[in-house]
Amino acid sequence: MAMLKRAAVALLLAGAALPMQGLRAESSIVFGGAGSFSTSARLDFAIVVPRFLQFQVGTAGATVNQITFNVAAANVGSGAAQAGAGGDLGAGTVTVAVRANSGQITITPTNNSGGLGLGNGTAGQTISYAEILTSSSAAGSLPAPVLSNAGGTPVTPSLSAGTVTNRSATWTYTYANTTVPNAGTYGTGGAGTGGRVTYTASSP
Repeated sequence: MAMLKRAAVALLLAGAALPMQGLRAESSIVFGGAGSFSTSARLDFAIVVPRFLQFQVGTAGATVNQITFNVAAANVGSGAAQAGAGGDLGAGTVTVAVRANSGQITITPTNNSGGLGLGNGTAGQTISYAEILTSSSAAGSLPAPVLSNAGGTPVTPSLSAGTVTNRSATWTYTYANTTVPNAGTYGTGGAGTGGRVTYTASSP
């Protein structure tokens, strides 16, 4: 009878152990009398982080901001730099941010002028993109590309740590005003007038 009881207890213990085995968890058990004793069980963790690249110039989202330079007649071609209006921060200033985790980022400017500069709709009447100057509030870590009719000069934001880039700045635009152009509105981004610059951030 005692043997039957021991066998029944053994079967119950074996059945209770089955769910634990199904969960594939680690467990251990110790028995002891007097004095301290311990046991341990291990657990592994894994965190999967995807590669990503986030870039913002101006208002976050799909809005394309416009910066306008209105030059007073008395100042045309004077060489006195003219402040801009517009941009998400006003006064010709925009928010810039780049975040990525896969290595050195390059920011390259291009424009839709076909290399001709900003036009006013009349053939031969243009203003060079070199007349639009850009300054950065964080020139050491997130410099602003120098614009030109051909597009501009690429820049490389400094890495924050390892292969991670997490930089922000404000870029402010001014009009150099070193030439005397024909009267008119130049640019606006429309067909045949140029005026739209596209900044592209690239990840390795």
